[in-house]
Amino acid sequence: MNNLYWEKTGFGNIDLILLHGWGFNIKVWNNIIPLINPYFTLYLVDLPGYGHSNNCLAIKINDIIQILSDYMPNNAIWLGWSLGGLITNYITIYGSKNIKAIINVASSPCLIEKPQWPGINTTKLYNFYIDLRDNYSTTISRFIDTQTNNIYFSKQYNLKLKKNILTYPYPNLLALKEGYNIISQLDLRKDMLKINIPILGIYGYLDILIPKNIANILDKKLLNSHSITLKKSAHAPFISQPKKFCQHLLEFKKKFFK
Repeated sequence: MNNLYWEKTGFGNIDLILLHGWGFNIKVWNNIIPLINPYFTLYLVDLPGYGHSNNCLAIKINDIIQILSDYMPNNAIWLGWSLGGLITNYITIYGSKNIKAIINVASSPCLIEKPQWPGINTTKLYNFYIDLRDNYSTTISRFIDTQTNNIYFSKQYNLKLKKNILTYPYPNLLALKEGYNIISQLDLRKDMLKINIPILGIYGYLDILIPKNIANILDKKLLNSHSITLKKSAHAPFISQPKKFCQHLLEFKKKFFK
């Protein structure tokens, strides 16, 4: 089966496609949707193998971009978080869509740590994969705790976010394994140099997976790239600081698009 699930909402004149990260689903965006609904038409996508797309078998990277190209609109801004950012970059380079701009959230052209390239430690990545595979709900719950572990978040906020994500269909095991393969193997650093549309990067100062210094590296290497680091955020700045996160989205829209 190759039934991709997405939800469309919002009232803005610019289409914004949101791709979630590894192991998650569209419910991870719940806290920012009300803040940006008036300004964008949102396409909230359950990536193949995740959420209500958990029976979709298009889990290889080329199959993912093909099915996204089939269903998503032209002339949109694509926003991807972590693995979703890697897919966004890939479809910008190799896909058939006309893309207005891309927004990478805690992501980069190569998510894995390399010489002179900050990224995810391979041992940590593998351990996270095993945790997702063997104890999904506990792993997701623990991750959310690390993003909301400060005085600004109530227990109710934390519990509601967990409930939204964990009462949704779980990802299938093949998608989790293929997500691990994509993250550990895909390196788009050379190909990203060809992109000449606006690129916004949003990073977390406290992120231990994608270190904050990747922002400066990308802004020096890539055309039309501008990055922002949120000081009180880690790997999911749209969870940690939703208002500031959305403020930067709207400033980016205002700068480049009517």
